[in-house]
Amino acid sequence: MIIIKAKDYDDMSKKAALIVLNEIMLDKDISVGFATGSTPLGLYKKLIKKSKKENVNFSNITTFNLDEYYPIKKNDTQSYYYFMHQNLFSHVPINKKNINFLNGETKNPYEECQRFEKLIKDKGIDLQILGLGRNSHIAFNEPGSSFNSKTRVVDLDLKTQNDNSRLLKNKNRVLSNALTMGLASIMSAKKIILLASGKKKAQAVKDLIEGPIDENCPASVLRQHQNVIVIIDNDAAELLSSDVIPKEIAGYHILKEGDMPKNKVVVTISPHPDDSAIGPGGTLVLMSKDNELHNFVMTTGHRSYIPNTEKEDRIHIREKESLMESKVLNTKTHFLRLKFYDHKNDSVLKADFDKLYEELKELHPDIVILPQAKDEHPTHKTARELTLKVLKAISRPVELWNYESPWGLFNHGEFNSIVAIPENDFMTKIKAIKMHKSQIDRNQYDVVAASLAKLRGVLIPEQNLFGFGKQKIRMSSNIELFYVEELKL
Repeated sequence: MIIIKAKDYDDMSKKAALIVLNEIMLDKDISVGFATGSTPLGLYKKLIKKSKKENVNFSNITTFNLDEYYPIKKNDTQSYYYFMHQNLFSHVPINKKNINFLNGETKNPYEECQRFEKLIKDKGIDLQILGLGRNSHIAFNEPGSSFNSKTRVVDLDLKTQNDNSRLLKNKNRVLSNALTMGLASIMSAKKIILLASGKKKAQAVKDLIEGPIDENCPASVLRQHQNVIVIIDNDAAELLSSDVIPKEIAGYHILKEGDMPKNKVVVTISPHPDDSAIGPGGTLVLMSKDNELHNFVMTTGHRSYIPNTEKEDRIHIREKESLMESKVLNTKTHFLRLKFYDHKNDSVLKADFDKLYEELKELHPDIVILPQAKDEHPTHKTARELTLKVLKAISRPVELWNYESPWGLFNHGEFNSIVAIPENDFMTKIKAIKMHKSQIDRNQYDVVAASLAKLRGVLIPEQNLFGFGKQKIRMSSNIELFYVEELKL
């Protein structure tokens, strides 16, 4: 869910209009679902103005309207058929044959709903525009509506009736029934834009974005959609938390400081002494606040170039640096000195397996953080394969956090989770990397790690809305990527 904050109603309408026009210009045969009520009026006025000024072609689009009162005649000034023609359709060059309404004059409303649902299924809706009721309804799906509901006949909530009565010329008139797209019908749209404006919508907006996903808040179902843009003005946003970050962006699960696991035993697999800091170091900083962290340094890393040293000198230097890192990251370091680093054969791997088995079995980890599957570095690959083999032998449920390192860069499809790391915590990661002075003098891994985190902040699609009227999501620009999964035993 992308959240765009606008200054006021006019700014909200402008941002929405630019996005809608952009979609129409990209696809002249687009199908659009339209909403009624006072909220989208500003959008429609700007669509009319822009279409004339910029000669946007509406002639091939197909339209679906969300709902209609029942029973009501088309020429009734309170009908949504009348509303849409007065406020949009009569002012843009649109083919009237492509306009689809629910018929409020039908004698068989149930058959009418089935007819309309079939139209939606056959054509599909590319872009659905929604308003938001004060009781969190969308279309005429009142609180309690099933998330699986299709187009149907509904009774209107008293609050909805009262809200809508202000638009009626005859204030004593009661419109208590309607035909409406269901929540499942709406969710079938490829892309959804929801608009909300004014203080009276603030609680509904908060419930939509921050409350539980519950049928008592019909709009909350939108959080389960992969492509939703919510455009709200400052008044409608006044009850939101100061930093609104969606739980998911483009299929990535978003984890920030308050979302980290708690009271877990966490083991990080560090193939070389500095991999734990360079790869998942920022996440370890966040996890260290509420968890027990262990760092398994799998090899000595003695092949690294450190002038004027022998092998044992290099092992001593690198392990000393790891202990310095552990103080920064608040982890307990285990030096395994696995032999595969020097001689990879069956007997060596068996000995390494036994050693790692005893270490992991004693700790009973809840989470294991290890290099991701497509990391091509030979030491990383062997460390990963060995770890998975041992975990399966122990046969205990474990959550795997597969991390990205500079040696597994750009495997976009291999991740499902983003950890957003606050600047102060990210600087702690950089400090931990700098503890490996022997390596920093040779390769600037602190710069590499910082660049990778910043790069990910730019490359992750949908972190910011691409296109018109964008407002950045307030996520840290420093991120680490993981594929989080349950170990398959």
